[in-house]
Amino acid sequence: MKKILFCTGSYQTGKGGVASYARDFVDAFSSEYDIVIVTGDDGKDDQRKVYKCSPSDCSEANALKLLDIIEETAPEIVVNSNFALLALVTPYLPDNVKVVTVSHFMNGRLLWNAAFNGEYADSIISLSSYGKENIFNEFKQINPSKIDVVYNFMPPFDGERDDKKGRKVLKIVYPGGSIIEKSSEVVCKAIKKLLKTSLEFELYWLGNIRLANAGLNFLPTKTIQDCLPKDSRIVHIGSVPRDESKKIIADANIFLLPSRGEGFPITLIEAMRNSCIPIVSDAKHGSLDAISDGQNGFIVPQGDADAIFERISDIIMHHENYASIYDKSYDYYLQHLTDSVWKKRMSDILSAMSNHNKRKEQFDISLYRKSVKKYKHKMKCFRIINRLTYVRQFLYFRYVRYFV
Repeated sequence: MKKILFCTGSYQTGKGGVASYARDFVDAFSSEYDIVIVTGDDGKDDQRKVYKCSPSDCSEANALKLLDIIEETAPEIVVNSNFALLALVTPYLPDNVKVVTVSHFMNGRLLWNAAFNGEYADSIISLSSYGKENIFNEFKQINPSKIDVVYNFMPPFDGERDDKKGRKVLKIVYPGGSIIEKSSEVVCKAIKKLLKTSLEFELYWLGNIRLANAGLNFLPTKTIQDCLPKDSRIVHIGSVPRDESKKIIADANIFLLPSRGEGFPITLIEAMRNSCIPIVSDAKHGSLDAISDGQNGFIVPQGDADAIFERISDIIMHHENYASIYDKSYDYYLQHLTDSVWKKRMSDILSAMSNHNKRKEQFDISLYRKSVKKYKHKMKCFRIINRLTYVRQFLYFRYVRYFV
């Protein structure tokens, strides 16, 4: 049985998409491969060996520690799932070790953690066509033939699918919390406009609702709740356990996720596998690979709260005109987003021939330091851009509270 060393930034249950991806991968391939885990957190696994190694500590000592783990375990395949250190040491792995790396986001830090030194990897998996395009644009030395698009997945819904078409009161689910990538401030404005109408609906706002800089005592606006009126149509606002979140998302009539950036959102798949009307933005990210405007969902301009408000209002007022969207969103899930489709694509990648540039024969400290310097400079640039975006979001939420 061949061995896979799966290096993941997180393996702790309930710690987000990277950890979920790791668990799903292990479940899917544990009968075909001997899988050993390297993780940066306290994730445990009673069935297999788990090594601890910080993915963000780029020191030479930590790099040598990871190389020692790889030498000790002697895998045929190493998988990089948001493990920056592995990207930095990939040029120094043995040539007989195949490296498959996963880009969990369509740009930014997670893309760099996957594609940096990608010419020494054998396959780079992007979750969307836009992510693939960004990888090639950022790293032109990488042969585009080794960048594979493999969407996220969910197994079929466990239970009977409800027929939501006959409901009188529609359920709107937004699972983005206060996350800036999910355009939470734009959604807040659209929802506040809806609450000023007499339209009937049930709203479920899932996730952390604490706003940036909420710890500053002099700021009265600290949560999403502060920006919205008290209204019986808001059924839930805030975090819920993952199992409860899945049930709420599965029960959605309107699934709202107009993100400004995504990999390929698991929550979108959870909604589509039980039929829904998805609304996403036209920002270039994974959701656009799945949604065709007016066919199996709707695409609104990024940042346009009025377009979201108008689309949801029309769905509520003329619900009978949208019956086909439910069926087509479910059909797309069956054809493209099931676990069997995902596993077939991944199996082909894992069993493919090696396809990497010749690697270094030994660890070169000078070359490694140059790589770390380049990587850290890029991470600093990302942090500056993120801070500027957070300033805009900070101001937008206060505008929504006082002026919408």
